[in-house]
Amino acid sequence: LGVASGETLLIHGASGGVGTIAVQLAVARGARVIGTAGPANQEYVASLGATPLVYGENLVERVRALAPEGVDAVFDAAGKGALEDSITLRGGTDRIVTTADFRAGELGVVFAEGPQRRSAARLAELAQQAADGTLVTAVGTTYPLADAAKAQQASDAGHSRGKIVLTVG
Repeated sequence: LGVASGETLLIHGASGGVGTIAVQLAVARGARVIGTAGPANQEYVASLGATPLVYGENLVERVRALAPEGVDAVFDAAGKGALEDSITLRGGTDRIVTTADFRAGELGVVFAEGPQRRSAARLAELAQQAADGTLVTAVGTTYPLADAAKAQQASDAGHSRGKIVLTVG
């Protein structure tokens, strides 16, 4: 998305595992972030440096109230049907990326299946930030490997804060 300092980025699913990292990286670049999440995760999203917003009805109007100048880019890590609203907010599909909504192609939105730019130096930088605590990864829930089906059901239901982790042993 090429988000730069001073731009406004809307992140859907800001409290999830991917959204948590995306918020922190965008804030570190100097972007203003509006992050959608469920009611129980509003304080958490704010603690990451984003302006929290509950997803759902009248999203376009509520985002416009927070960012009357508009949003410069949208990252959808939730896949919960917000692409149409995102297109309305952007006035088209430019600078909208989803990692979670499989309808992206139908709507003309980029679906990113994985890292687009792999860089050993960037990975080392992110690992160092995680090690020194400036980049926080959140583990939402853990399940023993024998309960992988339950973990998948929890993932499918959404509303998870952080990553779902399977443990062995």
